[in-house]
Amino acid sequence: MKTFLEFQSEISSGKLRNVYFISAIDSYFVNKAGELLREKVFGSKDQKDNFFLKYADETPMQELIDLSSNFASLFSSQKIIILKRCEKYSRKLSEFMAFAAKPDKDTFLMLVFDRDFVLEKKMGKDADFFDFSDMPQRNLYEWVKGEFESRGLRINKDALEFFLENTPLSFDLLDSEISKLSNYDFGEGEPVITRQLILEFTGYDPSASPDELMEHILKKERDNALAVLDNLLNNKGVNEVYLLSMLSAYYMDIMIFKSKDVPKLDSRSLYTKYKIWGERGNFAKDHAKLLDISALSKCMEYLIETDKKLKTSMLNPKILMTYLVEELINA
Repeated sequence: MKTFLEFQSEISSGKLRNVYFISAIDSYFVNKAGELLREKVFGSKDQKDNFFLKYADETPMQELIDLSSNFASLFSSQKIIILKRCEKYSRKLSEFMAFAAKPDKDTFLMLVFDRDFVLEKKMGKDADFFDFSDMPQRNLYEWVKGEFESRGLRINKDALEFFLENTPLSFDLLDSEISKLSNYDFGEGEPVITRQLILEFTGYDPSASPDELMEHILKKERDNALAVLDNLLNNKGVNEVYLLSMLSAYYMDIMIFKSKDVPKLDSRSLYTKYKIWGERGNFAKDHAKLLDISALSKCMEYLIETDKKLKTSMLNPKILMTYLVEELINA
């Protein structure tokens, strides 16, 4: 599938489609795409008179059809409709796709589906999708670097790699973390983002980082693991859900390295197939031997269960994370 960068290039060249099929996991590039379309169609990204943001689980299909074909403005007949959560139309997917195949000539539709739904239903075979949830490694590096530069900052190469290795691949989250780092007061110093600054700004230091926590868990060093966990949660104020997502990423990486041929892959192949690179890949490769498949399966169950409890129960999140670490050590 094509990426947002190719969508951007297509819009900039003036080649407009009436229907865009989008695969996404968050809203960052969907919002950017809406701005690009408004700029091209209306002449300004701030013009929203004929712009509609809808959600499939809140919009009956007939309402969408009527809005697409019957709405008229005193100022313009053209309109832009962004419809999110299109997978909610799954029971009427054939009817929905038939509607999308014959769009009104004055309507520009952006139909956004959850990425997992698109992959599960293999929708890429029947429609030309843009994937707003991913980006080639080189482009991802350049995008992050450019976002810092647009804020008047420079980021070191090692800091850039570290930032991407330790931030879940969500463009909403990446943008949020970039904004936080950009608000740092450099005083009279040069505005350069370093690895040390990222460590400090994300709430932990080299001696008490998620890397160290994971190292102690895998080596079953209970006291050290709990000491690092306490520092992360109580002294550094790291969010429990965020820390859980990082721990889950470590175990997912280790699971990948349990596959027979993966340890033999070069760094480029690892990124292309599994989105793993740099120190993150080295960590998983070096530590995969510390867990057998049975223990790894138990750990994944503990992570999933803790995730559910963090999001749905009233239990103390710090206690949940402490209990999780104990379970992971004993797996």
